[in-house]
Amino acid sequence: MKDWGRRHLARLKVHSTPANRLQHNQRLPKDASAKDKKNKKESLLNKKGVCAMPSRKLGWWMRGKGIWFRLRTADGLLAALHGFTLVELLVVIAIIGILIALLLPAVQAAREAARRAQCSNNLKQIGLALLNYENHIRMLPPGGLTTAVGGYGHSWWVRILPYIEQTAIYEKFDQTKYRYTGWVGGDSYGGNVHNRDLLRNVYFAFMYCPSSNLPPFVLTNDEHNRANVMSATYTGVSGALDHPSTRDKGPSGGAYGKISWGGVLVMHRGVALQEITDGTSNTMAVAEQSGWCLTATGQKSDCRSDCWHGFPMGPGNDGWERAFNTTCVIHPVNQRSAEALGVPGNCGPNRPIQSAHPGGAHILLCDGSVRFISESIPIQTLYNLANKDDGRVVPADF
Repeated sequence: MKDWGRRHLARLKVHSTPANRLQHNQRLPKDASAKDKKNKKESLLNKKGVCAMPSRKLGWWMRGKGIWFRLRTADGLLAALHGFTLVELLVVIAIIGILIALLLPAVQAAREAARRAQCSNNLKQIGLALLNYENHIRMLPPGGLTTAVGGYGHSWWVRILPYIEQTAIYEKFDQTKYRYTGWVGGDSYGGNVHNRDLLRNVYFAFMYCPSSNLPPFVLTNDEHNRANVMSATYTGVSGALDHPSTRDKGPSGGAYGKISWGGVLVMHRGVALQEITDGTSNTMAVAEQSGWCLTATGQKSDCRSDCWHGFPMGPGNDGWERAFNTTCVIHPVNQRSAEALGVPGNCGPNRPIQSAHPGGAHILLCDGSVRFISESIPIQTLYNLANKDDGRVVPADF
C-alpha cells in the first residue's frame, strides 16, 4: 500500500488479455489456499480492461467507461454498482412521457382558467368605467360620434378613457383640430396624425383578452404610416335583429347587414339608464370578440367590430352607415363564419359575439356584472339581452 503514494487513492490499470480472461474463468480447486482465494477475488476486478483502485480509507473502487464506482463487500464478496440498461432507460422514458401526457391537460386547463378570469376582470373594469361615465354625464356614452364637420369621429372607447385611469391619453386626444378624430390611418387617407402619434404602440391591457391570439395592433403597414393602433377584443352592443329600430344598412357603400338602436351603445347619441326598461341586469352593454372567424376555405379571418380600423374609430356622415366598434346581434354565440350576413366587408355591422374560450363568451351587463354565456344559449334569449326595452323576460339562469 505504501507504494501507491501519499494520496488516499492510487490507480492500478490492468489490461484485459486472452490469458487474463482464461485465468478469470478458471475455477479454484476445493483445497485452494486462502491466499489463492484472495488473489482470485481481487482478479475479478480486472476483467475487460477495468481499472481497479484500492483506498486505505474508502475501500475498493472501480472505474468503467470513465465513471468511478464504489465497491462494497457482502459476505466477503465484492459487488460493483452499474448504470441503467437500455431497457430500463426506455421504461423510465415511457413512464415520464405518460406522466407528462396526464399532467399537461390539467396544466393547460389551469392556465386557461387564469386567462378567463383575467378576461372577466377586463370587462369588470370596462363596466365600472361605463357606470362612472354615466354617473358624471347622466347617460352612457354614444357608441360613436362624428366630428363637427361630418368626418369620422371616435368611438365609445375614447369617451371612457378618463374613467379607466387613462386621463393623460384622453386629454391629449384631439377632438376638434382635424377633420377626422378616431381615424388614424395613413396620411394619404386623411388620418389624424396627432392622434396617430399619440396612440402608436400604446397597449391597453383592459381591451385585450389574454386567451386571444388576434393581433393586438392594426394599421401596421407603411400604407398607414405604421400607426400600430390598438384593436380591442370587446365590442359595444347596439341592439338585436328583432328590435323595432333595427333596419337594413344603407346600400351606398361598405358592407350589407342590419343596424340597430335597440341596445345601449348606439351611434350618435347616449342612452340614459332610465331607458333600459328591461333592467340593467338583463341588458348587455359589451360583449367579447376574442376569437377568429373562418372563411369558406378554412382560412382565419379577423372579424372584430373595428374592422381593422382600431379602437378609436367612429362613424362618419358618408352614407355608408358604418357602426365601428359596435355590433347588432343576429348570430348565435361563437358563430365563426366570415361569410355570414353582416360579417364581411368594410364594415360588416353584425360581427358575432365569439371568443377564444371553449364553450362560450363573456358579456358585460349594464349593472356592471359579467357573465359567461354558453354558445348553446337560445338565440331569442341572446336577442333579449341585446335589447334594452323589448319587454321580454330573460331567464335568471341564462
